[in-house]
Amino acid sequence: MSERSKDLIAILLLLVFGALVWWFLYLVFAESSSKPFDKPVIVEIPHGATSRAVARILAENGILLRPNLFVLVAKVAGFESKLRAGYFRFKYRPSVWRCLRMLTRGGSFDVKITIPEGFTIYEVAGLAQRELGVDSVSFLQACRDTAILRKYSIDAPSMEGFLFPETYLVPKGISSESLIAIFHHEFRRRWRPEWSARAESLGLTLEQVVTLASIIEAEAHVKDEQGVISSVYHNRLKLGMPLQADPTAAYGLAKINEPVTPEDLKSKTPYNTYIYRGLPPGPICNPGEDAIKAALYPESTDYLYFVSRMDGTHIFSKTLKEHNKAINRVRRLIKVNKAKNKI
Repeated sequence: MSERSKDLIAILLLLVFGALVWWFLYLVFAESSSKPFDKPVIVEIPHGATSRAVARILAENGILLRPNLFVLVAKVAGFESKLRAGYFRFKYRPSVWRCLRMLTRGGSFDVKITIPEGFTIYEVAGLAQRELGVDSVSFLQACRDTAILRKYSIDAPSMEGFLFPETYLVPKGISSESLIAIFHHEFRRRWRPEWSARAESLGLTLEQVVTLASIIEAEAHVKDEQGVISSVYHNRLKLGMPLQADPTAAYGLAKINEPVTPEDLKSKTPYNTYIYRGLPPGPICNPGEDAIKAALYPESTDYLYFVSRMDGTHIFSKTLKEHNKAINRVRRLIKVNKAKNKI
């Protein structure tokens, strides 16, 4: 082999090696995606977790695309023994290098608290007391504080409906007012400008949209039915019919997760939509984004009634006659199931 050929091969090998090094560095340092997640992802790294265990946790949460590369770089670059425990918040998918840097600087030891969709302020108050040590009574008082309501320009009896269901990292010892601020900031962040325009076209205020969404959230145990349930209430409002939503009667009596009785439906609280036409004075729970969308964009139906099948779904009817038949069907089904359970 001539010297010229050897030189060409050497140059070619150097180019290949350089390309491999460049590709490796690109994979390590380039951001996987600059596009933010729909919502921040909060990940918990336990004490004593190895780089492989951390990589698995991050990959399962959609943070890492190349967990094996993460493990390799952690070992080679000396990050293995420096990984810290705690909660970490990711707004987008970072590079492997940036991810390792984040995880070696230490996570937050704040408390992770999750408000489920449909929680009332009473349930949020209990959750805040259990998880954060916030006095539930002071929290409820703050939720009804007129100064706080004015501060956030909310025309409703309380902050009910305006504490967005989400997972948060919150320091222990936080005040009720600061906690409400965090929850409400997320509500404002998630509320879209086009929703305000849509609400105006429907002749509804923000508070009325959230109130309707809260009833939909409380009634719909299956998300696919939210749009149909919304259509029932929109149709009733247009016709001037009472909404006759059981959860509104329960809320007026501060009954949480309790069966609604016939006596409850006769209660003369301002929230009882069996007694009073139109929407109640304010929301009855904190609805999620899907319920808000359903309130703004109901399905197009002629339904005016629905009854629970007792399995989370409903039978929808256009007339009272159809509705009564559906009720009888459900009652017969309940009797059959009770008879089977006795056998």
